[in-house]
Amino acid sequence: MLPRHYRPSSVPLCGRPYDIIHKIFSVFIYSPSPGNKSGINMEQQVTNDLKSRFFTRQNNRYMIKSALIPLTPALLKPRYWSAWIIVLLMWSLAWLPVKTKHAMGARLGRVLSKRMKSRTRISRRNLSVCFPDKSPAEIETLIEENMVEMTKGALEASHPWWRDMSGYSAKAKVIGLDKLFNAHAKGNGVLIMGGHFAAVDFILAIFADRVARDYPLGYMYRPHDNPVINRMIVNGRHRHHVHGFTKYELKDMVQFLKDGGMAWYGCDQNFSKSDLFAPFFGVQAANLSTPTWIVQESGAAVVFMRMHRLADGNFEYEFSDELEGFGNDAQQDCEAWNRELEKAILHYPAQYFWVHKRFKKRPAGEAGMY
Repeated sequence: MLPRHYRPSSVPLCGRPYDIIHKIFSVFIYSPSPGNKSGINMEQQVTNDLKSRFFTRQNNRYMIKSALIPLTPALLKPRYWSAWIIVLLMWSLAWLPVKTKHAMGARLGRVLSKRMKSRTRISRRNLSVCFPDKSPAEIETLIEENMVEMTKGALEASHPWWRDMSGYSAKAKVIGLDKLFNAHAKGNGVLIMGGHFAAVDFILAIFADRVARDYPLGYMYRPHDNPVINRMIVNGRHRHHVHGFTKYELKDMVQFLKDGGMAWYGCDQNFSKSDLFAPFFGVQAANLSTPTWIVQESGAAVVFMRMHRLADGNFEYEFSDELEGFGNDAQQDCEAWNRELEKAILHYPAQYFWVHKRFKKRPAGEAGMY
């Protein structure tokens, strides 16, 4: 279950001022999705012919049942006005060409690499221990490139939250999609292990545009602390027919997989409940045993998804062979997962989320790294 401040309010909007504001702000979120161009509520146009509470199927097309997060009076209070300004800015950015957003990201990223001292300090530490053979000058170059790539990702993320992604989906370079489908054919769903790369929101959207109407698709996410921003992100992703699960809904995700769904899970960060240590570029990093539990409970197959933005502005994603034996031993699973993540990072090292304190939690007796 979502935390209390994320739960949708049952209080309807009422009164003319709220009705007007509701109509204005609804434009930012409720635009029809590529697969639902009519704008009709999916729940009203689908007859449930499957025994799943997460998705339905009509004319051989899957449709997600999850509802949009509604606009409530609480979200219009003055304390959230600054967040609504961010929503308006992101909505405005969505209508710029992606190449323009990338050009803006390149310029802004170079500035931020000089201004965001705390973040560059974290990425410097991470890169230094993960790539000890690189010189200080090479590390500094990589820090700037990383900030550029992350800024591009932040700006381009607005695109899938409001725009049609079919054109980008058609142009994207896809490798190993048959491996994903073969894993799904085994009948117990697929857990798609992934990482936090610069283009994660954009690429997951074009992946969803390609497969989410033929296969039920979901993802695990951490709700944003600000409910207005969280609403923007969740509703924007919902447009592409994907079901979001929070950490409070692990059992729901297990059932989703049992029902034949495919769910992306990026657990490559230092979480408070990380309980296992495994090498990550030769450095002990804390990992969750949660993926092992999910596979044990659901019987899902496991594949890894690599994703990158190419130099020409196009996008690429690739699926690994099924990770055989995943779910038998949590420690071995963490090690296998980290190896796949390392291979993905080495394709484009600057596009990984190095500004995160990946090594914050240390084995007993080790000094802190930050």
